[in-house]
Amino acid sequence: MSLQMQFVKCILCVILYIAVCFFLLKIKHSSYLIQYPVSLFLVKYNQTKQEYSVSQSNIKSINLEIELLEHDEMKGESINLQESATILQQISNVCMKYNLRTPLIKRHFLYNSEHKSMYCWIRKIASTSFTKLFADMKNRPPTRNYYKEVDSLTVRSLKELQLLSNNTKIFKLLVVRHPFQRLVSSYRDRIADNSKYTAQAWIYTEKIFRLTRPELFHSNITTGNFQQKVFTSDKRLKIVPTFEEFLVWLLQSSEKDDVHWTQYYSHCAVCNIRYNYVLKLDDYTYRQINYIFSKFGLDKNKVYFTTLGETQGGHTNFDTTCKYFANLTQDTVLKLHEKYKIDLEMYNYNVNYYMNCANKKF
Repeated sequence: MSLQMQFVKCILCVILYIAVCFFLLKIKHSSYLIQYPVSLFLVKYNQTKQEYSVSQSNIKSINLEIELLEHDEMKGESINLQESATILQQISNVCMKYNLRTPLIKRHFLYNSEHKSMYCWIRKIASTSFTKLFADMKNRPPTRNYYKEVDSLTVRSLKELQLLSNNTKIFKLLVVRHPFQRLVSSYRDRIADNSKYTAQAWIYTEKIFRLTRPELFHSNITTGNFQQKVFTSDKRLKIVPTFEEFLVWLLQSSEKDDVHWTQYYSHCAVCNIRYNYVLKLDDYTYRQINYIFSKFGLDKNKVYFTTLGETQGGHTNFDTTCKYFANLTQDTVLKLHEKYKIDLEMYNYNVNYYMNCANKKF
């Protein structure tokens, strides 16, 4: 009987020991989750979404930005912490994956010292709205052309920009949209809209037609020379290149891209600047805009801010873009993917939807 009792006691001791060990491990694991919730989320995300592993040093590279996002969330400022942290981490991952180094270009950044805010403008991504906002923050007089305001709103020197880019007290904003939607928007506004003169139509139409319509350069007394055939006296287009013709030129051009269709990562030095927040224009909410206002130190009730994405020719959304892609081959879409693959990967933009648009009848 005593042997049976001793055996039972041994069994109970073993069970108790296992239970205590399990309990201690549970506490340790829980405390780890509490301390590093975002980092664990990001590791899990990248294990499923990326084809390469994320090193611990890479996770630490944006720890400060994540801490600032957590602080904002705790203050009650409306923000999707995981979504914001994921975008920042994805930018860091892609920079490391391709070993990218992107130069700082002073004129691409607007800065306000009083509001401790910095913003990189990208044409056709609400750049006019945000430039106007920075002009208002500096009490600049109203103007019809905010493109001319850039030089008065930027930093004084490249050295100052370098210092500010790493200053954790400066809120740094980046705004993006799907590169294909932006490309169509740029074509519609800067090439296809012949109700006005644009520098892009004046500069690039000749280069486009040299590839796609060389017959236009054959002059005679009846039709005149190329300029007379294609342009009006005030430099507006008589003959507009199609979107397909525009892409034929763009995909083979070896010259530096225009700011209306250059890649985001190089234009805004995303691998050299520690951005605090990335706004995706495709599906933004007013809560996100209000969050940006709060970081700019602005009262949302006293600021006039136009609806983002609206242009004179109408909003270029997925449906509009898909119609322009309907006349493209899938091979052309793949070439566009190759040209903008870093931007597409950085911000988790899908190209498959646009592949389905190619050669689709409307």
